Amino acid sequence: MGRPSVKEERQEQILEAYESCVARFGVEGATLEKIAQEANLARPLIRHHVGNRQELLAALADRYVRKSNEIVTAMLASLPNSRACDQLLTWLFETPATDSKMVLVAEALIAASQSDPSLAKRMRRHTRGFVNEFAKFFKSEFPKADLAQIQAVATGVVGIYFNVESLVPLGNMRDVREASHKAAHALVDSLRA
Repeated sequence: MGRPSVKEERQEQILEAYESCVARFGVEGATLEKIAQEANLARPLIRHHVGNRQELLAALADRYVRKSNEIVTAMLASLPNSRACDQLLTWLFETPATDSKMVLVAEALIAASQSDPSLAKRMRRHTRGFVNEFAKFFKSEFPKADLAQIQAVATGVVGIYFNVESLVPLGNMRDVREASHKAAHALVDSLRA
């Protein structure tokens, strides 16, 4: 496979800079000037390699969704054959799966969705996909459980996880993480009945 083109390298450089700016300043505060400065590029190169602000935002959302999906796929694929649910909940709640920057980007994208229907649709689709991946996992672990209950548990676990992850930028919230882990276990235990 050949070396990535200069355009691909520049796009990655710009999106990395945009991600950093969005994490620090939010979507509205991540100006082209700040992105150019962070990327160490001339401002016109941003438009040339990625596009206008709307295209830049769409590319950032795609990048976030791709990274998030890769994390979930790798996590689910690496679960052991025995006690997989326990291990999954430990990974979700005992150690942060993402870094603060990724959490801040997610929060900024969700906030920006309020005034951008296309972004809102993309983020809803991603969130539902996230829940559905967990529902598939729980269905494989508890094949006799009611599908509606599985969906409710998957939604509850993901909701608790998203809440805990949203607190990552605050720093030490171990007590909240531990209580959330117990709450998620209670939900999963309801599938055993």
